Amino acid sequence: MRTAIVGALAFVAIFAASCGGSSTPDTKNPDALNDEGYLKVFCTGLTEYQDALVSKTTKEDIARVITGYIASLKTVTPPDDLAKFHAEYIKYLEDAVADPTSLVTRKPPMPSDSARERLASKTNDVPECKYPTFLGQGSATATASP
Repeated sequence: MRTAIVGALAFVAIFAASCGGSSTPDTKNPDALNDEGYLKVFCTGLTEYQDALVSKTTKEDIARVITGYIASLKTVTPPDDLAKFHAEYIKYLEDAVADPTSLVTRKPPMPSDSARERLASKTNDVPECKYPTFLGQGSATATASP
């Protein structure tokens, strides 16, 4: 279990790679979430996964958390410039369901640098982003271990 926790922290550290910048995307799709709405869904799923790594005792339980995360992502329309990343991220998660702890060692897809920087600048404003992600540092509680 300690290895899974260390792996999860490494996963989080990879996600903490970038921050800075700020701009609003040009969203043409009226159903698309704004950045904060997207981050809420994105970070909620990440937090649930991180919590599952330390609290669930079977790979099936962790896989159910990933499956729920996928379902929540599939119900939303991301900002236009995150559409490609969103699809790639869902595929990344789907590929991990059979081996749910593999997410701690597999490199996730990344949004464009400009989109990642823009989102990173907003993670502190989204309470659901309580842990660091690859989008930025998260909120002030991000330094707490899951």
